[in-house]
Amino acid sequence: MNTKIRAGVLALSIAMTTAGTAASATAAEPGDAKVVAALDAVAKPLAATSPRGGLRDLDAFGAMVGDATVVGVGEATHSTAEFYTLNHRLFRYLVTEKGFTTFARELSWSTGVRLNDYVLNGAGDPRRILHDEVKGPYDLFDNQEFLGLITWMRSYNATHHDKVQFMGADLLYPGDVLFDKVLGYVAEHHPDLTPEFTKLYEGLRPTTPNAGAYMGIALSQPLETRQDNARRATEALKLLQRQKAGGEDYRWAVQHARALSQTFTDFAFDQATAEGRRQAQEYRDTALADNVVWWNRTTGHKIQVSGLNAHISYTPIDTMFVPSPMGGILRGRLGDRFVTVGTSFDQGGYNFLIDKGECPAGSRPAERPMACKGSVPAAGAEYNEYVLDQVRHRDFILDTRTAPRPARAWLARARATRLIGGGFWSPEQATEVALGRSFDVVIHLHKVKAARLLP
Repeated sequence: MNTKIRAGVLALSIAMTTAGTAASATAAEPGDAKVVAALDAVAKPLAATSPRGGLRDLDAFGAMVGDATVVGVGEATHSTAEFYTLNHRLFRYLVTEKGFTTFARELSWSTGVRLNDYVLNGAGDPRRILHDEVKGPYDLFDNQEFLGLITWMRSYNATHHDKVQFMGADLLYPGDVLFDKVLGYVAEHHPDLTPEFTKLYEGLRPTTPNAGAYMGIALSQPLETRQDNARRATEALKLLQRQKAGGEDYRWAVQHARALSQTFTDFAFDQATAEGRRQAQEYRDTALADNVVWWNRTTGHKIQVSGLNAHISYTPIDTMFVPSPMGGILRGRLGDRFVTVGTSFDQGGYNFLIDKGECPAGSRPAERPMACKGSVPAAGAEYNEYVLDQVRHRDFILDTRTAPRPARAWLARARATRLIGGGFWSPEQATEVALGRSFDVVIHLHKVKAARLLP
């Protein structure tokens, strides 16, 4: 696992770096021809990953989604163009054909608040929001393909009565907007409590507009300071909850306060230790699920939620995701109202971050400092991707729940699979994944390219 992504920030999110456990190389299994034939029989061709053009080929995907109200769509890498445009295309389909109205992403709650204000009201500049808040472990999300989704959502809202919204489901950055909203609500409805809230939040606001720099500063504080910060942010949440007011403004103020408590609680784990990092990751995925369920139940919206495959999976496919990643938690809470989609690819490009120095051999500089472009060759015989790429369709959608018996047996067995977060990937970092146990649906792409990072 690459451990050189922004000093002080990496410990926040092991899953956002190159993830993986050393996978045991498994030779191509006897009977693979039968497996490929079984996959061929049920795989549905994907006509394109670009969001432009028709969507009729996605009717098969719509049937797989069924009546689900939350759909998780994973990405095999954090910075490959096609995974962003595919997410965009799937969301357009779910909006127009299935009545979905919220796109959620593995991004901090405060970033979602700012982007949603733009999507709904045209407030602010999305490039500036991405520049300010999509930093640190999120840095690779600051790309042209993701910006394309945001600007499409704004354009859609300008011409439609039923609006789409953007949600940040994650907890790694406590942006100014959350403090403003909680303190603004308190000042208006409980002015006598303003001094107490102000004292509880003292020193917690970001001291720099750059989210990555702030996260590095926050994690460099002594453990005792971080634990006290968590105690104060959580006490502010509890104080607001004790007011037991009604109405939409109150519910949202409590959720904003909860998001602040989540961030500082995550910072308070002793991430200098393996156990502390594991606890932080478990807490983070639980918070991701909590926030998605809260939004679904509070707004009634159907949600598409996007993140690394390791977050979207039902089962732990990385040693840090114990006992259950976000996808598994959502399944437990929502039952068959949640459907999860994993993605894979045979070969192509991605971006990754470096802490210092030059890009490693075999890669080249990307569009911004401290980022490089890497490439992955065609999968070897020990990989899930090797068999998937033998299916007759170049790109396709597969329902793992309805595959014929030879394919189901193959899908149930864990074998090497690529999972690339924010770091440089090499074959030794492959992850063991049983696709059928981890995802309801798998979308496989033959060839991909690196996302276009915004300079």
